[in-house]
Amino acid sequence: MKKVLSLILAVCMIASVLAACNQPKGSGEGDKTSSDSTQKQEQTTANPVDTLTAEKSTDKYRNYYQVWIGSFHDTNDDGIGDLKGIIEKLDYINDGDPNSGDDLGADGIWLSPMMPSSTYHKYNVENYFEIDPQFGTLEDFDTLLAECHKRGIVVIIDLVINHAGAGHEYFQKACDELREGKEDGYARYFNFSKKQDSVYQHAVSGSDYYYQGDFWDQMPDWNLSFEGTREYFEEIAKFWLDKGVDGFRLDAVKYFEDSHTDGVEFLKWFYEMAQKYKPDVYMVGEDWDDAGNIYDMYESGIDSLFNFKFANSGGEFLVGSHGMVAETVEKLKKYDNNIKKRNANAINANFLTNHDMNRLYSMIDEADNKMAAALYMLAPGNAFTYYGEEIGIESDGSKDEYKRTAMIWDSENLPKINSTGIGYPSDTELGGVKQQLAQEHSLLNVYRNLIKIRMQNPEIARGDFDEVVDMDDPMVGAFVLKYGDSRVMIIHNGDEAAKELTIDAIKNPELRGWSIADEAATPATDTPVLDGTALKLPARTSVVLKEN
Repeated sequence: MKKVLSLILAVCMIASVLAACNQPKGSGEGDKTSSDSTQKQEQTTANPVDTLTAEKSTDKYRNYYQVWIGSFHDTNDDGIGDLKGIIEKLDYINDGDPNSGDDLGADGIWLSPMMPSSTYHKYNVENYFEIDPQFGTLEDFDTLLAECHKRGIVVIIDLVINHAGAGHEYFQKACDELREGKEDGYARYFNFSKKQDSVYQHAVSGSDYYYQGDFWDQMPDWNLSFEGTREYFEEIAKFWLDKGVDGFRLDAVKYFEDSHTDGVEFLKWFYEMAQKYKPDVYMVGEDWDDAGNIYDMYESGIDSLFNFKFANSGGEFLVGSHGMVAETVEKLKKYDNNIKKRNANAINANFLTNHDMNRLYSMIDEADNKMAAALYMLAPGNAFTYYGEEIGIESDGSKDEYKRTAMIWDSENLPKINSTGIGYPSDTELGGVKQQLAQEHSLLNVYRNLIKIRMQNPEIARGDFDEVVDMDDPMVGAFVLKYGDSRVMIIHNGDEAAKELTIDAIKNPELRGWSIADEAATPATDTPVLDGTALKLPARTSVVLKEN
């Protein structure tokens, strides 16, 4: 299959090949290559995840599944996914038993915007206290929450408080009052002026006023420094927390900072305010910015901010998926240390793509998808998976609508769901959920296996970096995580050659599970073998070891 790769990933792949040819492998003791049939050891060892058990999470550390509601599952045949559709598919996400093995295993859901709005994406909210009728009712949402909590799934909702929709009652009243020359009423909730200093200021028809709207003229920015706005936001937060939501994904937190609002101060206020109503509320912010600004936002005390430095086509996880994983884990440790310097309780929010990015399978092939999945799933913090990423849905174009197409449950029987106007991608090469469940080494089953490993080894999500272990090979990345008195070691072999490694960073290592990225380089009969401190690590394989 011919894939379209970004230039930076292509360069990194070439560099990986050159490094593999010219640098020592493993720990310098002459490794076995997959091409050397006389040396190759064939193994049929069962993956330990098949026998180990897990407990349900009870804290803020979760495996989140991002659901784009309108594209997920339609129950009333109107072509738009709905809340009842999510309820019908909950057993796919999580059946309530962390050891059943019959589900994806995600124990957190992030719901895309669902409040009344004039657009399909719902990021221009007109009423913060209702569900958009396209998706259902508040009663449907209550049922969804109850069913999720019954299974041990936490639910966070996308909350858009940087801006409102132009149809919002407060904005409409503000414009009406400004036309009468009144500035001390609803106008205080937004950012109005009589000067147009940038293209992000839009005219109020019938007046000489302009309003700030950084994203679109139909998305007026809230005045976050106004006490009345904050009182209104407190009503909103209390409403949804009282309903039972477990937290919020906060949209566009980068833009909380402006000429009259300190973004860190506002985020700190909002987080601490919500804690009054739910002490264990979880919040993750979207700050699509460089790492330095993300570090600064952690000073607000918020739990998480998405790790954009490691995501998308030029991100460290995708670059590392081609093989040069030693550098990836070094950078991950540095990033994790930096966020915890700002907030000791910070929980890294790792992901590969989201609703604003091209689909992963449109950028890298299936083997690299599996390697990238292992890199972010076996990293400390929370893991966020965009719906359909686990089955390799593709994007046909760069418009947002192409990034939010319908979920593929059965590639041989596609229902008529088309909330974005795009429908399904033209290529469903890897098949849908039904097809991949029947394939032992499918991308979906790799995700299911990785989530099992995270659930069975709580040290992965919750651990702090104890050390990055130098394996003397740029294609092998290894690190130790410490959680309480427990330590685990994660090792990624990004090379297409097997490695023979000596494990001396942890005592009495126990093999806890593995993930194979490339069946061509690593057949199913070739599995990791641990003999004391000697580890045979097959090509393109990630492994978890625990200290005893």
